[in-house]
Amino acid sequence: AVFTDSNTFDISDWRLFFTSRLFWIGAVIVVIGFAIARLRGKEIGTKLQGSPPSYATWFVGGLLLSAAAMSVLRGTLFNNLWWVITVTLVATALGLGIAVLADRAKYENAAKSIIFLPMAISFVGAGIIWRFMFQARQPTAAVPHGGQTGLLNALWVGLGQLSESTWPKVVALVLVGAVAVGLAVLASKAFKDRAMGVTWMSSVALIPVVWFFYSLIVGIGGWADGRGEIILFIQNSPFNNLWLMLVLIWTQVGFTMIIFSAAIKAVPAELLEAAEVDGATESQSFWQITMPQIVPTIGVVVTTLIVLVMKVFDIVKVMTNGNFDTQVIANEMWQRAFTELNFGLGSALAVVLFLAVLPVIVLNVRRMQRAV
Repeated sequence: AVFTDSNTFDISDWRLFFTSRLFWIGAVIVVIGFAIARLRGKEIGTKLQGSPPSYATWFVGGLLLSAAAMSVLRGTLFNNLWWVITVTLVATALGLGIAVLADRAKYENAAKSIIFLPMAISFVGAGIIWRFMFQARQPTAAVPHGGQTGLLNALWVGLGQLSESTWPKVVALVLVGAVAVGLAVLASKAFKDRAMGVTWMSSVALIPVVWFFYSLIVGIGGWADGRGEIILFIQNSPFNNLWLMLVLIWTQVGFTMIIFSAAIKAVPAELLEAAEVDGATESQSFWQITMPQIVPTIGVVVTTLIVLVMKVFDIVKVMTNGNFDTQVIANEMWQRAFTELNFGLGSALAVVLFLAVLPVIVLNVRRMQRAV
């Protein structure tokens, strides 16, 4: 019944995967990553050579391809798989990136404390907070902007009003343009200094800034014909799942950051000093010395997140209760067993959840045994 119920397992629209824009955009980005790796490989006499730009490109392309696949493969099981892929990869990448950037920074402890704060909030509390932020109110003739109480829709409608204004729009364009120029100068200077990490991050940050500058000119935000146009973050399927995932990512980035920060500080300083003496840049030192040293830690973090995400329940229960195509295994199990009193199907879903988590647990136990 688990694999024959279309609400749990639905692959009827799989052909749409190859016609979706996300698939083609993701595929092009992945190909660009291979082209970068090929160019890098030619420089050192190999077929392919990974580098920070190629790794980042593959990461983004892979996320887009997974989103394209999960948008057409529907049902509870595929939703759970989508959660596992997206939350695990994004939370791990963000935690690692923040740990690297904050290492030995001036306000390192203060920054880490702020980022770690969401870990103190329960999943129920986090779900309620973000549900209020995603809330949308329909505009009326009497209240054209809708009196938005949800932060994101208030910003969206406000951007629409800004793009339709005159002098406020000019001021915004000047400020955004200054930020774009600053990022371009930073990327250029970092490239000359061979700081490829800063070059890549500055270039990536420049893309949305330039897009925002252009969008302000042509029009952006929820405003048309003198009335606000809201975004139904929670109701619009299938990408409403991504907004729910954002809540779990928000709570777990602090955890991954702290673990990675401890691992980075445990890397022997002698190795980094020797690399600096040999003329290695900070980017080269990280990828060639620090990264291999923290690979076991990355494995532990990834397996921990996979187990956590597979069991996600509270956030979905509080924010949508599984409606709008956001159902996950744990919430489906609860509803079938304790709401519909179908204990047979509820038990089957519990077994599916256990079998899905079991390989990850076994892998983690074996890794710890080898370490001992």
